[in-house]
Amino acid sequence: MSDTVLVAIVGGLLGGSAVAALINQIGDYLKTRLKHKHKAEETEDENITAFRTALKWVLYDRIRYLGQAYIHDGKVDFDDRRILHEMHQCYHNGLGGNGDLDSLMNEVNKLPLK
Repeated sequence: MSDTVLVAIVGGLLGGSAVAALINQIGDYLKTRLKHKHKAEETEDENITAFRTALKWVLYDRIRYLGQAYIHDGKVDFDDRRILHEMHQCYHNGLGGNGDLDSLMNEVNKLPLK
């Protein structure tokens, strides 16, 4: 059965004003659902943003700590330096780091390898 026929049958059974009221109720229901969905999406976006910011600061702190420790030791293991570079790339490129750690990474790169 087509939608047009179904609407005509329901309209005939309920009368014109009842159909209009039913359509208004359905419209209000859909608006409410969309409003709640939009609000849930905003909350999810805020949570993701907060998580990204927290992860960026954790990576910043860890890269800074390790880089300073390697500089203090005066040498760095090849794998440790590779891992530090991967962390820095995630921090800088993936999370939008601002370049504060670039000079530290340059100093680590100058260290002799163990």
